[in-house]
Amino acid sequence: MRSFAYYVPFLLLFHCAVDLRQVPPPSPNGNTNRTQTNLPLVIGKFEIISADRGVYTDAWRMALKGHLTSSGLFSNVVTELDPKTTSDFYTIDIEMKTHYNDKYNWWYTWPVLWPFTGIWPIQYREAEYKVEFKYSFFKNKSLLKEETITKKGETHEFLYGLYKVRNFHRMIEETNLEAVRSCIQNLSESL
Repeated sequence: MRSFAYYVPFLLLFHCAVDLRQVPPPSPNGNTNRTQTNLPLVIGKFEIISADRGVYTDAWRMALKGHLTSSGLFSNVVTELDPKTTSDFYTIDIEMKTHYNDKYNWWYTWPVLWPFTGIWPIQYREAEYKVEFKYSFFKNKSLLKEETITKKGETHEFLYGLYKVRNFHRMIEETNLEAVRSCIQNLSESL
């Protein structure tokens, strides 16, 4: 019983679940002095189809605003626009879905469960992630373009896969960033 008491703090320190709430990292600022259009862009509806979308939605909205601002497409990117001051503007509505699946190769991993709990190094884990970015692009409430962008990512971890989740978080971040960049590229072609 005493040896079990030593393992409890060890197991509480390490968390093996992957956090899917990875927002794309900020992008370097582009040429914001010479924009592609003089009209502002309003980020309208932003829905994340997920059970834990609370504060996560606001973080995504701000990250998307930063990427759109640094892309140099629009003169101004806002989340709310006063219709009294501006009559012509673009609007983008986004719906995002994610799907994450990971699996273990238990032929390599079973000793971590027993008898070498917490210390067996070979823990083979594979992960697949898919993000679906559906957006609608409007100019003054008339639909210009509607498209769905799907990006997939995958990675694996061979040593300490139960505990090392950094590569999985990085893969999710990069896949989300690819989806955002594809969305911006498609918006650029629509202007």
